Amino acid sequence: MKGIHVSCLVTGEKKYLSGNSLQNKLSKYGSPEGIQKYYISQPVKKMLKQGLSVQDIRTKLNSQITSTVDIEILYKLKLLKMSKKRKKLLTPQEQKLQEQQTQENERKYYEHKEKMTTCLKTWVEWATGGPNKCQVPNGGTCIRPDIYYDNEGDRTGRCRPCPYHEHCLCSGKELK
Repeated sequence: MKGIHVSCLVTGEKKYLSGNSLQNKLSKYGSPEGIQKYYISQPVKKMLKQGLSVQDIRTKLNSQITSTVDIEILYKLKLLKMSKKRKKLLTPQEQKLQEQQTQENERKYYEHKEKMTTCLKTWVEWATGGPNKCQVPNGGTCIRPDIYYDNEGDRTGRCRPCPYHEHCLCSGKELK
């Protein structure tokens, strides 16, 4: 086979493949039709891996193509990431939105934690009883499981050496 002309799925840029590059593509995709179905030029692949959308790339490279690119093809070429939770394909915009939401949730968590550390009672009740004391019916959660109640020692029914004893909602270490 002498060579074939292929066009990039994203930009429509034409390229002539021959020789070793054609043989490599044929071994990877099986036929000239397979090459045409999956061909994306190297600069476009690089931009997709950086997180640019297909429309952004077309605008940046002044492409006149308006056809849609199948997301499945981009995923098979490992140019998009898949959400592990949802098991669906994510576009670069969805990836950025997901990262922003994660950062926002982390920020809220650390702000909440900072507020709680300023008030020991609030923090201990949250840590041992859960948000809105949801863990209290099940006995709560111990902050210091390394400190254990000694049946032979103090018989008051609580973990005395624990510095959080006064506000702890955990009932697991009470003497019964």
